[in-house]
Amino acid sequence: MVKKVIKNIVKATKPDLNSPTIARMIKGVEDFLVHKIKINSSFVIVVAVSGGMDSVTLLDILFYLSTKYNFKLSVAHFNHKIRPNSDEDEEFVRRLAESYGVEFYYSSGKVKEYARKNGMSIEVAARNLRYNFFEKTSRTNKADLLATAHNSDDNIETFFINLLRGSGLTGLSGIPEIRQLVKNVRIIRPLLNFSKNDIRQYTLERNLKWKEDITNTWLEYTRNKVRLELIPFLREKFNPAIADNIMRVTSFLQGADEFISQNIVEFYSIVAENIENHKVVVKIPLLNSYNRYIQGELISYLIKKNFELEHLNFNQIENILELKGKETGAICEVNKMITCYKDRNTLLFTKNLIPIKIEEKIDKLGKINIGNYTLALSEVTRKQMKFTDEKNIEYLDYDKLPFILTLRNWQEGDTFQPLGMQGNKKVSDYLIDNKVSMFDKNFVLVLTTNTDIVWVVNHQINEKFKVTESTKRIIKATITVNKN
Repeated sequence: MVKKVIKNIVKATKPDLNSPTIARMIKGVEDFLVHKIKINSSFVIVVAVSGGMDSVTLLDILFYLSTKYNFKLSVAHFNHKIRPNSDEDEEFVRRLAESYGVEFYYSSGKVKEYARKNGMSIEVAARNLRYNFFEKTSRTNKADLLATAHNSDDNIETFFINLLRGSGLTGLSGIPEIRQLVKNVRIIRPLLNFSKNDIRQYTLERNLKWKEDITNTWLEYTRNKVRLELIPFLREKFNPAIADNIMRVTSFLQGADEFISQNIVEFYSIVAENIENHKVVVKIPLLNSYNRYIQGELISYLIKKNFELEHLNFNQIENILELKGKETGAICEVNKMITCYKDRNTLLFTKNLIPIKIEEKIDKLGKINIGNYTLALSEVTRKQMKFTDEKNIEYLDYDKLPFILTLRNWQEGDTFQPLGMQGNKKVSDYLIDNKVSMFDKNFVLVLTTNTDIVWVVNHQINEKFKVTESTKRIIKATITVNKN
């Protein structure tokens, strides 16, 4: 739940612009807003504030600039419920927002439970829940911008984390200064060119208060290991200026990544097709028309666009691309939530849906709900029969059906006589002949008597039960997807 608090305005102290550090940081953020964002009085900015030193500094600078440019400011805080003192942090940020006289939006989430259910790390789960809240708050607040306090140290840490994970060019290009959050809302990082030392000096000279995040010292988190162990080791043993060098490298890589990304969107529209929600088909011959690197970038873009997974590592990409040369039916588990299937000349990406075991009785004239589907059997007149290409509607001979039918999953060994054919055919062979994907086969249902399959649902009826000139009574069979 997103909650909002607003208090009476309390005038904050004006920063001392004679201080070189304060003046430099304020000017840096101001130049960013004026030249890159084109800020004006109509803008609404939501500031993500954890209560730590970085976000407190960002809020202080943006508040001062809001008095100069008259844009609207509000604070958003997400309580991860991980740290022992997380509720104290929430109260601190609430009072901080009150001291600046800005609206305060807050929420919380069960990060550990979310991580366990979705098979992801605590860090990734926390980020997902946090940004879901930021997205909702931005929409509620009709914001133009969401400001986060990422700095150059964060950017360097992100570079090494993604390098260790085997990330592609996008991951190695670091944290972007500006990116789209949702339609009409952009994320901005005004402090990205300032170091942690710059920020610390600013807070000391401004006499700002903040809350130390004790999880920043927990070495079970990858980012903390990089910050506290890897970077100091590299700085001491190899190059004291390694941070500056990495910043230059990420800047170059961002330029290359932007150039490639502009083309990847066009390439994606050529090789991939979204056939359903969270279900994407890639045409292998078209994918093979690009070099191996671009193929990997296309796969990464597909996963990010359709399944909200930020980055794939090299091994994940290679495992997917290796499917191209395998037999139909080969599978690659991208992660616990996403699977890629090889199906003839295509790769099929889908969320991991577990087929529900179904075996339900239905009256010859009746209706049942199964999961998201409704099967209805109703009597109609011959004049009411309307044959179309829609596979979810079929007509059957009433007198050839028993009073009770069964709707169930198809099984290996099932046979039926497809409409218009002589003799029986295995359901498995029928599905292969009609190019039903390996994934979709898992969800095919059949309507049966005790001995015969009446209808391979959404595909074909049995010749034995078709309506003929001698048919006296007619049943209309319809299966529909429930809207709710």
